[in-house]
Amino acid sequence: MKKFLILISFSFFTLTGCGILEEANNSLTYVDEMTDYLNEAEQFANDLPALMEKAAADSSSIPELETRLIDMKNEIKEINDLNPPKLADDIHQKVEGYNQQALEGIDRALVEIDKGEVQISELKNLEIVNTFNQLQDIKGNLENLGQ
Repeated sequence: MKKFLILISFSFFTLTGCGILEEANNSLTYVDEMTDYLNEAEQFANDLPALMEKAAADSSSIPELETRLIDMKNEIKEINDLNPPKLADDIHQKVEGYNQQALEGIDRALVEIDKGEVQISELKNLEIVNTFNQLQDIKGNLENLGQ
């Protein structure tokens, strides 16, 4: 009987420990994926104004702008689909809020491009870059989570 209790106790602690390890691994994976996304979003925000100006000045550059917008839209959707660990629920909700704003701006930009109306002033008014810059404020919170 004593051996049985020891075996049950050992099994319980092993399984509980596995759950803790799994949660820690999920947290690290989430932090890595979110950090990669935030870095991509930062690069996109840095590149976008020049891409918009180039497309407004030279219509042969419009497909490049359109491709970057579509790629970023897909990245946003992938990040929104992540299942955050419990520790990151608040951060993820903030990211989703900013991402929703960015998606709306990207969708409006794509509509303007489809109409053949790439006007730099209109695209800048979409606030896509500001939204991605606001996302960068989350990076510090995410780094604290990863520690």
